[in-house]
Amino acid sequence: MSAIKGFSEATFATGNHSLMLYGKGNGPGVILLHELPGLTQDTVEFAEWIAGHGFHVVMPLLFGRPLQHPMLGLLKSPFLCIRKEFNNLSAGRSSPITMVLRALCRKIHSERGGPGVGAVGMCYTGGFIFAMMVEASLLAPVAAQPSLPFFQSGALDVEPEKLTFASNRADTMSLLGLRFEDDFRCPAARFERLEASLQGPAGSARSRFRSVVVPGEGHSTLTFDYQKALDRGVDTRELVLEHLQAQLLDPG
Repeated sequence: MSAIKGFSEATFATGNHSLMLYGKGNGPGVILLHELPGLTQDTVEFAEWIAGHGFHVVMPLLFGRPLQHPMLGLLKSPFLCIRKEFNNLSAGRSSPITMVLRALCRKIHSERGGPGVGAVGMCYTGGFIFAMMVEASLLAPVAAQPSLPFFQSGALDVEPEKLTFASNRADTMSLLGLRFEDDFRCPAARFERLEASLQGPAGSARSRFRSVVVPGEGHSTLTFDYQKALDRGVDTRELVLEHLQAQLLDPG
């Protein structure tokens, strides 16, 4: 019996790593990476919303317990700093967990078919998406308020050569980035670096990066502060859905 009602539960193992996966829905695959508070009810509700719009959503449990209270996840968050799977402070270096997540992209694509898969990272996991973009099966990446590395406004938690590789891919892969204008945890300089690094192949007029900035203060663009975005005229979830549909249902 699954720990999350209405979702399947399975174990994904690769190398020396294993992750519990929670899945729901039909259609192309979309990997949803939970935020720092853990795999909370807000994340599950967002996953259900994605599944309800024609996608098979998969949530890997990266730390904590399913459906744990957000405050519990925040209280335990300092211990994540010593986990070797996560790179919290070093700029220009991706977290080792991204190798596992790239393998998960391949697995989901082989199972669900279609042109490729999507992946949504949020806050602590937002920057994981950057290293995952070297994976050929990932066509619809979304980085929502990527917050690593901590305390370095213009830095990214990925090697520059991986961004160059992703920018020069010969397919339709495109990154959607979301942030609040006054979010110090995901400052403007971070998106400026992405814009400069993902210009696309030489001679191409098509950038690999589309940024969406919600006016004012806030942080979690797709979960806890989603209503703030709506109140300010930006439906961030709808933008993610349009991105997934364009890349996975009608690529070109």
